[in-house]
Amino acid sequence: MKKIYQFTLKLFLIFSLFFTVSAFGAMVKDVRIAQENGLTRLIFDLSSPVSHRLFPLSNPDRVVLDIQDVELAAKLQTKLSSISSGVLRKLRAGKRDDGTRFVLDLNQKVKAKSSVLEANAKYGPRVMVELSYGKKVNLSVPVKTTKNIANVKRDIVIVVDAGHGGKDPGALGQYKVREKDIVLSIAKELARKLNRVDGFKAVMTRSSDVYLKLRERSKIAREANADLLVSIHADAFTNPKARGASVWALSLSGKTSEMGRWLAQQEQSAELVGGISLDDKDQLLAEVLLDMSMNSKIQFSLDIGSKVLTQMDKVAHMHKNTVQQAGFVVLKSPDIPSILVETGFVSNSTEAKNLGSAGYRKKLAAAMSKGIVQAFTSNPPEGSLLSWQQHNKGRVSSYVVSKGDTLSEIARKNRVSITALRKANTLKNDVIWIGQKLVIPAG
Repeated sequence: MKKIYQFTLKLFLIFSLFFTVSAFGAMVKDVRIAQENGLTRLIFDLSSPVSHRLFPLSNPDRVVLDIQDVELAAKLQTKLSSISSGVLRKLRAGKRDDGTRFVLDLNQKVKAKSSVLEANAKYGPRVMVELSYGKKVNLSVPVKTTKNIANVKRDIVIVVDAGHGGKDPGALGQYKVREKDIVLSIAKELARKLNRVDGFKAVMTRSSDVYLKLRERSKIAREANADLLVSIHADAFTNPKARGASVWALSLSGKTSEMGRWLAQQEQSAELVGGISLDDKDQLLAEVLLDMSMNSKIQFSLDIGSKVLTQMDKVAHMHKNTVQQAGFVVLKSPDIPSILVETGFVSNSTEAKNLGSAGYRKKLAAAMSKGIVQAFTSNPPEGSLLSWQQHNKGRVSSYVVSKGDTLSEIARKNRVSITALRKANTLKNDVIWIGQKLVIPAG
């Protein structure tokens, strides 16, 4: 009798385990977000196909996504709170008898729609939720996963590319001026200037005399999640009278040839257009999506280039008074706005002498930096410190002091100055205590 009881108990435990595991046969493995100007996409990566429904709620504004017969992967439990954008205030999830409910808490009303993306060579099945809120859509923003998603107040990343280098000296000019040396000096100064501006971070493709292939430079920018790639060069011409600096963006013909290249290498095209992989799309749809992305990127590049040109015109003689366009390889990243700056003609004696001057190079770098900062200040990427400052101008938040906190560290974490923090809390010194509630002024 005892053996029968033990056998029955084992069967019961086996069947209980089976039904526990298979009750929710699918899993939400990851949640990715693409933040754009006027459009936010959330992509829910699944282990197998499932059903879902999407509906809005008001007072307060939010969108609910019910995914049937799924549970969250363990790694997602604590990571959902880090996912946000300008319109998405918070993402939260809760278990239900029939699956998992996601609630998207919003900062304003949106038009929400969902769609199912079938599995492909890189991803499994996915549910995509699009939140549209009326501004012009910019399809050049790369996806951020929960592993690397930038929280609000992130730095705007500018990749500064000094052309040529190493075995490739570039143009050789009068007074023994070499392009690779001139542009590296300007690039270093530009990076230094940008890093001194709160909310900006410069990344250099090369900081020494090394050789990089053109495609490697774009790859560095992509890996850095760059908001802009600036490639710096100097010109040369057979006629020594040729002179003037210029600013360039990608041409439509360059765009067309690059589209063909990316569409032919579909394994490289995943996540180029706001988190939508192109490798599972038919040729026409893939072309349309990539064309929209590159058009948007070119337009933003022209806008930035125009502001850079305006500032450079105050320092240098300009070869052309508008941004020029050509099919430079370094400008061809479909997902990164890019400009190329020709700083002058080293074949011209006056400009070779100017470019050989450290003071003149610093003035050029300062002009480029000012133009870049102006461009992003007028159109800051969502999730950036500049965007946060504009949305929270005049607002204040609070912070409760915990063990180990110092006033300087609290100021650093919240991107405010110690002086502003003292003033907002009428502090005469830097002494604080555990449990004290501090007012955090807008950055």
